[in-house]
Amino acid sequence: MLLFDQLNKGDRPLRVVAWGVLGGLALLLIGLWKVQVLSGEQYRERQESQSFRTVRVPAMRGKILDRAGRELAGNTPRYQLDLYLDELRPQFEVEYKQRRAALVAAKRATNALTSESMFEWLTARFRKPRSGPGLNRAEIEMISRASRFAAVSNTVAEVSRRLRVPLTLSEPALHQHYLTKRALPLTLIANCSPSQVALITEQSWNLPGVELELVPVRRYPHNRLASHVVGHLRRDDDYDEEEGRFDYRMRDFRGAMGLEAAFDRELRGQAGARSILVNSAGYRHRQGEEFLALPQAGLNLITTLDLDLQIAVEKALSSVRGDERGAVVVLDPNNGDVLALASAPDFDPTEFLDGVSEERWTNFFLAEPATPMMNRATYGQYAPGSTFKIIDVLALLENGVSPTEIFTVDPDPARPGRGAYYLGRRKIEDTAPPGDYDLRRAFVRSSNSYFIDHGLRLGWDRLLSTGLAFGFGQRTGIRIPEEKSGNFPNVDQVKERGWTAGNLANVCIGQEITVTPLQLAVAVSAVANGGKVFWPRLVDRIEPQDPLSATSTVRVKPGQFRSEINARPRHFNLVRAAMRDDVLDDEGTGKTARIEGFEICGKTGTAEIKGNGRKDKVTWFASYAPYEAPRYVVIVMVESGGSGGGTCAPVARQIYEFLHHRELGRTPGLVAVGGTP
Repeated sequence: MLLFDQLNKGDRPLRVVAWGVLGGLALLLIGLWKVQVLSGEQYRERQESQSFRTVRVPAMRGKILDRAGRELAGNTPRYQLDLYLDELRPQFEVEYKQRRAALVAAKRATNALTSESMFEWLTARFRKPRSGPGLNRAEIEMISRASRFAAVSNTVAEVSRRLRVPLTLSEPALHQHYLTKRALPLTLIANCSPSQVALITEQSWNLPGVELELVPVRRYPHNRLASHVVGHLRRDDDYDEEEGRFDYRMRDFRGAMGLEAAFDRELRGQAGARSILVNSAGYRHRQGEEFLALPQAGLNLITTLDLDLQIAVEKALSSVRGDERGAVVVLDPNNGDVLALASAPDFDPTEFLDGVSEERWTNFFLAEPATPMMNRATYGQYAPGSTFKIIDVLALLENGVSPTEIFTVDPDPARPGRGAYYLGRRKIEDTAPPGDYDLRRAFVRSSNSYFIDHGLRLGWDRLLSTGLAFGFGQRTGIRIPEEKSGNFPNVDQVKERGWTAGNLANVCIGQEITVTPLQLAVAVSAVANGGKVFWPRLVDRIEPQDPLSATSTVRVKPGQFRSEINARPRHFNLVRAAMRDDVLDDEGTGKTARIEGFEICGKTGTAEIKGNGRKDKVTWFASYAPYEAPRYVVIVMVESGGSGGGTCAPVARQIYEFLHHRELGRTPGLVAVGGTP
């Protein structure tokens, strides 16, 4: 060979280089032999003991916005302090060895004390020592669990000491995390304060496994505002409707109420997938992480709500007493758009992000009579009281009753200055004084006697068919899950229930039937616009967060007809005029809602609630404005109120003041108005 020929020529430098090359090749061959032969089995076992796991990574949730694009629910970055258990394995081993040695020593001592004789004890001293008593599987598992808990507790205690905040560690929770999600971090602090973040970053912590991570979290910038409409999220790490299976799931949330629940699929987006390499013990290898699919952000939900009006509505409702239980609905009568929807008492949706204790859930969120989780605007079912006389008037006019026909209300001997209606032996009290009434005055003074007498002559069929045409007894179709249909029977159901003339008398004045505030708002809208019953629209469109996205915007068409009331226009005009007079007339029950330069049309109502040993009132003010060109429908309902005119009409007045001043280019503050008894 050429190499050996050169060596034989006696060139000394060349020999040195040649022998160096040969030595290097020899070392390389020895190394390869060691890796492939001697250590081959070891590396093969290590490779077999490692595998990949797929982690579900939640997407950025879409925003919920008002009609002008202002945020009702969004996302904000939040720092959380995590602990990776794989970094604590050396501590686990140290704790394990110490606890194992202590247990073995204890077992030896126990065995020595239980020897049968002194002879056996003496002979044992001269025997060759054995490895000691063995440990069974249960004892090994016990030591392992205690060792892990002790090591993690030490780290948690050190974090607590450095941050000067109390931190607790649950042994069952740690064990569950170790068994099921060992490769994922254990969260120590879900929401670090700015001072804590500064302290951690400034001190450059070197605690093994402790890491500060930035995660997106749901944000409700206005806290309690529109909480029943927007809804809230609940922790749901195991939820999975995307294609494919995941070994682990990162912390995730699911809509539990309101729009967050109704449009959860659109808002949550498409989860991504990350691959991590884990060993046979279930710990991760950081260098083996990679994204298999990036998360796709959720879609934004643009609602029909008006943020400024919503603020004004909730402020007006809170002026009742401060511990009010009620609801307000504001609709556009020309297309059914929901401009504001409030329910009181409300709640803070942020509270659900870190979980609510069972005690808090039972003693606050479900506590009666407040029940702050109930959306009273759509889920609460209440007797409409005298607001149902709006339906009475239209039914009477459509069935031939003359608006100028006079009816005389009899006096009530037991209540001087008040009227009464006698149905057989039953006396029905009237809030109106005795005297002569035509339809307009009976409506303005809210005479029970007038509407009971005419309703009895009208009969079940014609009265109920009018109410059903407005949508009573049926859900409105608003796009939130918390909605009830109310209780408004048809003629067949009346027969099944065995209802009599006494029940019909109650229905004429808004008793024994129930509606939701939203249903009443839809009905008043139909009166204001001349008979068009709309499906209320709460969502305007659904669009991608990225304006350059290829995903198309989905729009919800406004002004979708549900039905049309087949009534004469002049009869609608008479109903609207009577509602206007209820506010403008000094005898009107709704005069406390009056505003100069802004004609409001309304009807008050007060209904009694009896049952389960409880007696209460539900007070109403159903209205629209302005009279000539209706643009707003405002429904106010307050539980345990004094009267519709004294409690609810002043709330509506504050809302109309805001609307009127805004149309004039002003931005007034709302002034609380006290009710009259």
